[in-house]
Amino acid sequence: MSPQAAADNFPMPSLHSPTLLVAFAIVVAVASVVSLAVHRQQQGRRGARWWLVANAVLAAALVAQAISAPGEIGTPIAAVLALQWPILTLAGIRRFYARGGTRISEWHDGVALVVATIAAVASWIEPIELASAPRVHAVAAFALTLYTASAIAHLEDFATSSTLRTLRVAFVTAGLVQAAWIALIGSVLGPVVPLADGSLVALLATAVMAVTMTQLAPVMNLERRIAHLLVSQRKLRNLVDVDALTRLPNRRHFHELAERAIEQARDAATLIVFDVDRLRRINEMLGHATGDEALRQIGTALRETLRRRDVAGRLGGDEFAVVLPRTRLADSALVVSRIVARLDDRQVAPRIARVALNVGAVQFKANETVGDALRRADAELVAKRDAARRADGAANPGAAAEPAESTSGSSIGVPTPSAMMSLIPVGEVKGVPVR
Repeated sequence: MSPQAAADNFPMPSLHSPTLLVAFAIVVAVASVVSLAVHRQQQGRRGARWWLVANAVLAAALVAQAISAPGEIGTPIAAVLALQWPILTLAGIRRFYARGGTRISEWHDGVALVVATIAAVASWIEPIELASAPRVHAVAAFALTLYTASAIAHLEDFATSSTLRTLRVAFVTAGLVQAAWIALIGSVLGPVVPLADGSLVALLATAVMAVTMTQLAPVMNLERRIAHLLVSQRKLRNLVDVDALTRLPNRRHFHELAERAIEQARDAATLIVFDVDRLRRINEMLGHATGDEALRQIGTALRETLRRRDVAGRLGGDEFAVVLPRTRLADSALVVSRIVARLDDRQVAPRIARVALNVGAVQFKANETVGDALRRADAELVAKRDAARRADGAANPGAAAEPAESTSGSSIGVPTPSAMMSLIPVGEVKGVPVR
C-alpha cells in the first residue's frame, strides 16, 4: 500500500503542534522551577545547575518552534537550541559525579554536539528531498540521545547508582520512540503529517526527558547523601572496631569475630596468644616510636600470613591473639613458625633490640567461650615465659643480673651495653605448648 493510499484509507486529524509545544514548554518550565527550589533546600551539588539551564533553553526552543512558520528562521534556531539539551544535561551529570571516572571523555560531548548542530543548520540552508531540515533534526536528536545514554553507562558510578541506570533506560526509550517516529514519517505518515511536524516527536521526547530529569535530580542528590552517610558510618565503625596502630581488630571486636568464626566447630579450633618479649626494654632503649613500629610490623605479619577464615586481634598493649578455625593444636606450631618467618623480614632494630615472641596456645573445649580460652592460653603463655627466663638466667648469669620487669610495669636499674646486645633474636618463639 502506497503512503497516499494509507492516507486515504486511514484519515488522521492534523496535529496542532504549536499548542502542544507551548504546553510542553510550560510543563518543563514549571518542573524546572520546582526542581530548583528543591535543589536549594537540599543544598544539592553543582551539576544540577547545568541541567536546569538546559531545561530553560529547551523551553525557549519549544516556544520558538511553536511561533515559527515552516521555513522561517525560528525553526532552525529552535532545532539548534533543542539539540543542546542532552549534551548540557550530560555535562551536569558528569559534574555531579565528578569524583568518578569515565571511559568517554568530555571533549567527545562537544564534538557530538558540533556535528549535530552543523548537520541541522546545513539542512536548513541547503535542504534536499531525502534530508529535509525537520528530518535531519529528528535524526540528530536521536543520535545525541543514544550518545548520552552510552556516555552515562560508561560513568564509573553507573554500577552503583540505580538513578543512573534508570536515567539510561529513559534515554534509550526516548531514542527508540524517536527512531520509530522517523521510520513512520518516512514510510507511512509522510502525506498525513505536515513537513514541519517531522521533528515534533524529537522535541516532545526531549521535553519529556527534561521533565523526567527534574524528578530524578532530587533522587540523585538523596542517593549521593546516603552513599556519603554509609561511608561515614563505615569509617566510624572502623574507628570503633580496629586498633589504629596495628590495623587489627581490638579486643571487643576480636571477641565478636572469634565467636562467629568458631560457632560451627568450636572444639576443632585453636587459640594462640602471644606478646612481645621485653617490649618495655625496647621502649626504654630506643624510644616508644620504635616499640610502636615493632607492634605495627607484627600486625602486618599477621595480615600477610593468616588465612581469610583466621581471626587475629590486638588485645591491648603488646598482647595479640589469633583464632584458627578447624585447626588442631598440633598444627598451630606451623602457623606460629610462618608468623615468625614473616616477622624476621621486618626487623625494627636487628643489631640492638630484635623482637621475640612469647607464645601460648590451647585448643577450644566444647561449649567454651573465647574469654575462657583466652584465660587458659594466657596462663600457658606466662608459665612458658617464666620457665624460659629462668632457663636463660641459669645458662647466662650476666643476663640473669639484668633488671627484671615488674608486674606493675616499672623496671629497676639501667641496662648495660652487654645486656642491650644480649636480647633475643628476631622471631625466636618461646613457650609453644603442645597438649
